[in-house]
Parts: sequence; structure tokens; C-alpha cells
Amino acid sequence: MNDLIARGFWGPRQESPEVIADKLVALLADLDKVVGESLPWSSHHLPGKLLAEPVNALQVISDAFRDNTDAPQLGINQVYEARGARVGELRISMSVGGYSDSPKLHNTFLVRWSGAELGALAGPVLRRLVAAWDPDWAAVTSRSLMNAMAEVQPRGTPGPKVGYLTYLSEGRAQVLPGGLGKHLRELENGGVVIGSGEDDGFLSEDEVGAFARDLKSSAAFAAIPTSRSKF
Repeated sequence: MNDLIARGFWGPRQESPEVIADKLVALLADLDKVVGESLPWSSHHLPGKLLAEPVNALQVISDAFRDNTDAPQLGINQVYEARGARVGELRISMSVGGYSDSPKLHNTFLVRWSGAELGALAGPVLRRLVAAWDPDWAAVTSRSLMNAMAEVQPRGTPGPKVGYLTYLSEGRAQVLPGGLGKHLRELENGGVVIGSGEDDGFLSEDEVGAFARDLKSSAAFAAIPTSRSKF
């Protein structure tokens, strides 16, 4: 496992450039706290300027919205990168601000990182992603895990996917089947994180497969959201 990916998904949510820029800047500050250093996030749309500066973040986001004249209802796509002493390379990919009623639309936010302390950062990064973007579901995974689970959790199918750690929003958490108590961590927003409490809180690959099989028919993992306007 060379890197980890924290990714969150939600449905139609129209947001202004100002709101998105504020969320982004707040998350970048939180990631600095998690990593223990100031990460020099940058965008190729604004070379030479630090994205963590609110004025720069707002410019990048505003420019993206301005340029998206063909399909504003689909939101904007952005990629940002940084390199840290502790975590090596980091990458953020996001598709946000989309508000189309199309069932194929989903807003996403992804943080990918590599380095020597992959697992130690997983829980904190996931919680901060959830706090910033309020997704319907989110997970910490890796390309190797997604490949291993491809038959149980086919890529591109709707509904949550189980990862090493998995977040479910409040509505989904309320309809989880019983008997999962020792695997659940409740969050202040009413959602839960599914994790084993072992190996930095990760589920093992075998546990991921077992949960995916057991929960895919659960209302908590239904493709149709159980609360709010989420994917």
C-alpha cells in the first residue's frame, strides 16, 4: 500500500464560489494541523501563489465558475497538489457545486497522500473531510483495496462503498443493522465511522469484504439517499 485515498460523495448542492473557497481554506488549515506542518498547496491555474491564502482560493474557484458557462449545473472540477516532509505527495481532486437533478450527478472531494505514516493520518483526514463538506458517505481506501473488492463493490455503481474506514451520514447511520457496535465510532454530526479499532482503526481486507457483502442490501447502503439532498 503506497498511498491512501479519503473520498466523500454527496448529491445536488448548489454552492457559491465564496462558500466553496471558505470550505477549502478551512480544510487546508485543518490538514496542516493533522500533518504538523504548513503544506504549500498550489493550483496550476494560479502558479506561484499559495492556495491556503483566502484571496487566492477565492480567485481560483471564482475563475472556474466563470469559465464554466456550458454546464454550470454540473459544478466545477479542480485539482490541487502539495508536498510535505512527513507525508510526501498530497493531491486534492474535487467536483463540487453541482446541482443538476440528474441521478448520475454526484459531488466529490478526494484527498490522496503518500508517506511513512499513512494509517496514522487516515482517521483525522477523514473526519476533517466530513466536517468540511458534509458528504452523504465517505471512505478511506486505496487502489489495491478497490481492486481487491471489485467483484463485491463494482466501481461506478451507486451507494456507499466500504473502505478501511467508512463514514455514513446521520440518515444512513440510523438504518444500519444491529450488532455493529464494536465497529462503530459516533461523530458529533450524528454520522458514524465504521472501523475495527485495530491497525490505526482500519478494517482488514477480509473485514471490508465481509462488511460489503453484509451491508450492500441494507437500507444504510441504498443508492437512494436516506436523508437530505445527498448521493
